[in-house]
Amino acid sequence: MTKPCGTVSQRISGMLPVLVTAALALGGLACTSTEGAGGPGPGAGGNAAGGNAAGGNAGAGAGGTPDSGGTTGFAGRGGATGSGGPGGTTATGGTTATGGTTATGGTTATGGTTATGGTTATGGTTAVGGRGGTTATGGTAAVGGRGGTTATGGTMAAGGATGSGGSAPGADQCKPLGWATRTGRTGSAFSVTGGGTVAPIVVTTFADLQRYASDAQARVIHIDGTLGSGWSGSSGDRLEIKSNKTIVGLRAGTLLKAAIHINTASNVILRNVVVRGPGSNEDQAWDNINIEGSSKNVWVDHCEFWDGQDGNADVVKGADTVTFTWCIFGYALSGHSHNLSNLIASSDTEPESEGKLDISYMFNWWNAAKERQPRCRFGQIHVMNNLYTANNAVGASTLGVSNGFSCDVKTENNHFIGQGTPIDLGKQAGTGSVQEAAGNIFESCTGNQKGSGTAFTPPYEYKSFMVPASEVKALVQKRAGATLASPTSCP
Repeated sequence: MTKPCGTVSQRISGMLPVLVTAALALGGLACTSTEGAGGPGPGAGGNAAGGNAAGGNAGAGAGGTPDSGGTTGFAGRGGATGSGGPGGTTATGGTTATGGTTATGGTTATGGTTATGGTTATGGTTAVGGRGGTTATGGTAAVGGRGGTTATGGTMAAGGATGSGGSAPGADQCKPLGWATRTGRTGSAFSVTGGGTVAPIVVTTFADLQRYASDAQARVIHIDGTLGSGWSGSSGDRLEIKSNKTIVGLRAGTLLKAAIHINTASNVILRNVVVRGPGSNEDQAWDNINIEGSSKNVWVDHCEFWDGQDGNADVVKGADTVTFTWCIFGYALSGHSHNLSNLIASSDTEPESEGKLDISYMFNWWNAAKERQPRCRFGQIHVMNNLYTANNAVGASTLGVSNGFSCDVKTENNHFIGQGTPIDLGKQAGTGSVQEAAGNIFESCTGNQKGSGTAFTPPYEYKSFMVPASEVKALVQKRAGATLASPTSCP
């Protein structure tokens, strides 16, 4: 698949203004995406963990030669504390340029009124972990004795109060997260690549989409236009997706009028599509998306699933290591009572699912779902930084996150609005069934809001980009759904 961060030339082109400003100070450029963990600005925080270390190669705004800022550019790239930003050993004739209030080295220090490294050339108060210092700048003038006005790296270079590397919090939206990045509950890391770097195929008919998505080759498929003729019950168009596929809507709001089935497939990426069902019912109809049959390492990102008949997005029958990020699971049609959104395992007797069904839900929005947000069995389920809203015109939201038979759930830093029993313990049964609820906000909710014990510890890193529940509503409402302007967008 084409790398979501864009090509090297694209990343460098997008940063030319910064590179010109810091031409002499640049000590290196790190970019893992067009946006570092949720906001613009490659190199302004680096990966989601808050930067590469100590504001560049030698600290925030570090000097080196008095005239150039040394090997460090980008003071404020997210160091733990910087190194003091000395601004040069001697500021061209001055006593010393200490990086403190002023450098006493004369009226001009080769390029600035003062040869200071900034008022305080620290990397922020504590610019660590992607949620660090108040500001991660390198000081007022962080280009080591060259008098720049502000440190290259922006106001929040290490995540600051709003996440790593940009002006908005949250995870890198071009990067798979959570359980999809593991080989299993006790396994190692896994790189979800989908179709990898093969040349994209643009499809304009459902027949071509079906042909390429279900074949045995690695594919990157871009959907151009509205494809499919719809379905009802278990007849109509249903897209079969097999292993090593990346399927992405070519533009925001790309509509797929077909149910999606991922069965016994691995290494799959699905992004930027909208699937709208004909309305919920109590029949065993097709879900909007169903992942089953030992499928694993599946990343579903920036998609929308509305008005599924049996459900919006179910994971059952031995599937494992799945992540949903920045998706909407919603209901908009009135007069339907089976608005049951996300089911994990079909029954308490599903032996192929034991030790599996490990799923992450991060930065998603459940909108007007009645129940199953999600409702699980067997798995280790991580429900983090999601938004829950109700719509009484569609139907009341009566049950939120439900842990059922032998299901271990970690529910943290979510925002529940207008939910009945947002933490549902009524189905708790079997060995290891627990729901740990921590850091959540409950607004206009009724029913239980407390957890039942201590859940599993996720084997992947996530705390560097997790935001407080108070930030979830604005963030998710702005970014969730099929909002990507192109297949390589990282908003």
